[in-house]
Amino acid sequence: MDAQSGSPDDHIETPELLDSWKAIAAYLKRDLRTVQRWEEREGMPVHRHLHGKLGSVFAYRSEIDAWKSGREKQGKEVVEAPPDPSAVSHQPVLATAVLSSVAARNARKYAVYLSAIVLLCALAVGGAMNWRRARKVMPTVASSQAITVAVLPFENLSAGQTEDRVADGLTDDIITDLGRMGQFAVISRTSVMEFKRAREPLPKTALSLRANLIVEGTLVRAGNRVRITAQLIDAASDHHIWADSYERDYKDVLSLQDDVAGDIAAAVSEKLSGNVTVRKPVSPANPEARVNYLIGRFYWNRRDESSLKQAINYFDAAIAKDPGYAAAYSGLADCYNLLSVWGSLTPNRSFPEARKDALKAIELEPDSAEAYTSLAFETYRYEWDFISAEKDFQKAIALNPSYVTAHQWYGEFLGDIRRFDQGIAELRKAQQLDPLSAIVGCDLASCYIHSGRYAEAVTILQEILTRQPDYAVAHNYLASVYDYEGEYTEAEKEHGLYVRLSGDVGEGEANRIKREWITGKKKQAKREMEMLLANTKEGRFGYVQMALMYTSVGDKDKAFTCLDKAYQQHSWWLVTIEVEPNFASLRNDPRFKQLERRIGIPE
Repeated sequence: MDAQSGSPDDHIETPELLDSWKAIAAYLKRDLRTVQRWEEREGMPVHRHLHGKLGSVFAYRSEIDAWKSGREKQGKEVVEAPPDPSAVSHQPVLATAVLSSVAARNARKYAVYLSAIVLLCALAVGGAMNWRRARKVMPTVASSQAITVAVLPFENLSAGQTEDRVADGLTDDIITDLGRMGQFAVISRTSVMEFKRAREPLPKTALSLRANLIVEGTLVRAGNRVRITAQLIDAASDHHIWADSYERDYKDVLSLQDDVAGDIAAAVSEKLSGNVTVRKPVSPANPEARVNYLIGRFYWNRRDESSLKQAINYFDAAIAKDPGYAAAYSGLADCYNLLSVWGSLTPNRSFPEARKDALKAIELEPDSAEAYTSLAFETYRYEWDFISAEKDFQKAIALNPSYVTAHQWYGEFLGDIRRFDQGIAELRKAQQLDPLSAIVGCDLASCYIHSGRYAEAVTILQEILTRQPDYAVAHNYLASVYDYEGEYTEAEKEHGLYVRLSGDVGEGEANRIKREWITGKKKQAKREMEMLLANTKEGRFGYVQMALMYTSVGDKDKAFTCLDKAYQQHSWWLVTIEVEPNFASLRNDPRFKQLERRIGIPE
């Protein structure tokens, strides 16, 4: 049955009262941020009930219609395009429900039901109207050189948690699809998710994300139908460049999320670049697997041992739901890559597992930037094959120029082999794509430290700690900088904060013992060295750290004995010996040059 000939139960009169922001947004077929901006900047008539410390908003349909009509007469952007005649007779009407006995309910429940009616009615109208692009749009952007796009978390206007997860998955898919197109910079999911349910003005959000264009949208479901709207906005002018809506059957969530994300990404890309981009098909992931994957990445980003182990559990759960989900294997690989860095696994246990999972991800998805990044990291830190690792990093960036971790880890790689300017450039690119990431900022600071640019490192680390005062890694790096500058009091303070926040008593101990030795506390330094050596465990404190301690007290022979044992264990720390400031006194020793050749560090 078509939209015009449905039964009376298929149509509900839109109430005169729109009793919430959601109801107003649904009536205008826009997201909450847009209608709130219209009320703030263009005088859209919205009223407020004040009761106690709380408040609520409402509007009258007749007043909204009058405001909209006046807005159109002024030549401003049309809120809703005329209906597509072909859509009226062919598009299905979204399912609606008749709510009975409303008058008998108390006032609070009445408001909830009324909002539901408004929402469902708006969906029914939307099904027939088939909202299309706004009449006034900005001309196609000729050059994408300075374009940075942020895809804000899509807003779920339905009541269910399942729809909320689909909205998050849709956001992630659009970010990935736009990144793979490689036509402009796309801000990472890690940074944009900071603004989920945020109510900041759009220009302020854009400034925080360092983006000049914003994609935002909504998802609303009624029965087995779902409507997704999206719009592209110039952040500075709040001008809507493009808008469209998509109606789908909710039963096939996999194809729904994948198809709509691809359509939105292609439309945005075409509008900005003028090019029609053919999207490479990728098998859609099971929704439950996707949720587990996203939670896994959340824990992975914390960069501590317990969180990495939690992330492994979620990636394993994702694979159990969808054994062909390449991204989950790449997530596992990244966890094992980092457990040798931030945890207690030995290189011989962690890195082979990482390599196996990365290769599995490539087998499942040969064009996966994530998988090639995972493989490159393992290749240079464990295989010590620097040439192959660089090729894999470059391939990952070619596959998805907006994949943050590829730029981040490639930047670390370049810094470790003393190509500092290139490394800093890659890490700055990573920071541009993920401006709110603390770990990316710390890695950029680390590259500055290794290149001797301490003041710039301190500036970055202090900015991170302004945003996240309890971020342990930043305190650790800051302690190192102060050590190298001879600011021992400040270094001890920062080291103490790091230990308190992380629980890691091994990392930084070499620097602390060096401070004690230099400041005349030699007996104390020797005693603490003996205690550490008696309780050595792999992970954050191993033979390389022991070598650093012996170097700090001037015992070169024992330092080289420890470095040789680190080589036998295939310690990943050895790839950093050329840039570690505390090894400066060993670099003219022939044994050091011989070790570098055995590792294969490029000259």
